[in-house]
Amino acid sequence: MQLEPLPTSQPDSPLSDQTARSAGRYDRLALAFLAACAILAAPLLFAAILPPGLLLIAAAALLAAFIARGLLTRSWLPHTAVDWPNILLLLLLPLGLWASTDRSVSLPVIYKVVAGFAIFYGLAGLAGSRWTHTLPWLLLIASAGLAGVVLVSTNWATAKLPWVSDAIYNLLPTLRLPWRPEGIHPNLSGGAMAWLLLPTVALALWAGQRRMQTLAAATALLVGLTLLLSQSRGAWLGAALALLVMPVLRYRRWWIVLLVVAAGAAAVLAWGPDRLQGLLFPAMASDEISTNFNTLPGRLDLWTRALAILHDFGLAGAGPGQFEPLVMVLYPPFFTGLLGGFQHAHNLYLQAAVDFGVPGLVALIALLLGSGASIVAVARRGSSRRAADQPLTALAIGLFGSLLALAAHGMVDAPLVAPRGYALAFALLGMAAALCGQLLMGSEDRREA
Repeated sequence: MQLEPLPTSQPDSPLSDQTARSAGRYDRLALAFLAACAILAAPLLFAAILPPGLLLIAAAALLAAFIARGLLTRSWLPHTAVDWPNILLLLLLPLGLWASTDRSVSLPVIYKVVAGFAIFYGLAGLAGSRWTHTLPWLLLIASAGLAGVVLVSTNWATAKLPWVSDAIYNLLPTLRLPWRPEGIHPNLSGGAMAWLLLPTVALALWAGQRRMQTLAAATALLVGLTLLLSQSRGAWLGAALALLVMPVLRYRRWWIVLLVVAAGAAAVLAWGPDRLQGLLFPAMASDEISTNFNTLPGRLDLWTRALAILHDFGLAGAGPGQFEPLVMVLYPPFFTGLLGGFQHAHNLYLQAAVDFGVPGLVALIALLLGSGASIVAVARRGSSRRAADQPLTALAIGLFGSLLALAAHGMVDAPLVAPRGYALAFALLGMAAALCGQLLMGSEDRREA
């Protein structure tokens, strides 16, 4: 009797087919949930110009999308390290509306927070799906596109630093956005470009894929040029701090930061601190100082008013968007003049406390700290050793840089006040949550194997 040859390969088992079908369903659900969150959150970012009925429909549809996902996955939210700060921010919205004296001003801020919540969890829900591997490419394409929009849509009429030639701005075409006919404020542009510069630099250095690194380097040059033109010294400071810290996460060598700081301090001392101060903070005329809230006296004036509001209005705050009206009526400023136009407290943390009280400040700080800690945890596990994970780990480290830039810039400005800036920041935080979830899943799988 002749024996039949053994098969060289075994057919897929029913279990493997079932697993593949389950993974495919999860991929489709994650993409559909992200698309629903992005599409339905978009109108909420234009709450100041859209009819209230449309905004209510979009908010109700977002709630339905979260409920549908919960029923399908038996989990109401994609699990992240910062679930409770996000939920606390949502729970504070009715309190903020109650504290407000002008709901027409407060409602756009509330809708902005809802939109940021949806965008965050839409992206965080990609963890565990194959779409997480497209996030580096998505960020690079979006960064290049946003830098192009900022270049032509910003109101570059700024003269903070006379050594930046006006001839550069004259070469740029002008194309105003329909909802911002006055142009984007340079400080807002600078903050957004700082957030996007760090991930592009990280991908250019550590992605481990030549085509991606080439695209990332070109994008970083474009974004960096736009950041330079913004003349936003707070954004520059945040980006510089992040560029110092990111190599520590990648290489775990603290002496790199100490060496760079020491070299920078030596260079400043050799060149002269007075020259550096004159370069970054040129002298202004007395009349400019008395009416300009972009100066240090003007910022200090606004910060003291924010502290006075917190003292008088207690834990609940004054309500979203109420800072300037209250200051003009109850706490007239000295250095910023009596014409107003400052809009917010020019400090991320004070603005959060004024809008939503001390609980809002706690939620914001917990959100930033929790997101940063989760990225550090991923970096410490050494996920970058796998070639497939290198772009994801590089992007996570770059997003940690974005987080640092936001936190540092927030000391002297409030970059989350603008709805579209708020959405961008929460999109980056959502990307970080998705990457952390994906990389932690991969490291656990490797340990089990």
